[in-house]
Amino acid sequence: MDPKMIELEIKLKDYRRFIMTLLIVSIYLYMGSVMDTYIQSKGDGAILTGLSFAMTAAATLFVLKYRKLKLQLEDNKRV
Repeated sequence: MDPKMIELEIKLKDYRRFIMTLLIVSIYLYMGSVMDTYIQSKGDGAILTGLSFAMTAAATLFVLKYRKLKLQLEDNKRV
């Protein structure tokens, strides 16, 4: 197997890990914002909500890069 293809497969695995990690952290931050806003009535919920959406946006960027790399890997396998 071509070393470039092996490197792309490793990148794909890393991107999957990053996506899952960012989504999990995003869920925890969102749940924390819900608890701060509605259960304990603190004012920090807006900050946590913003961080949650920022993590989701970062995960979305990684998904787009993941798809691009996956298409590139499939094109290399065909050749």
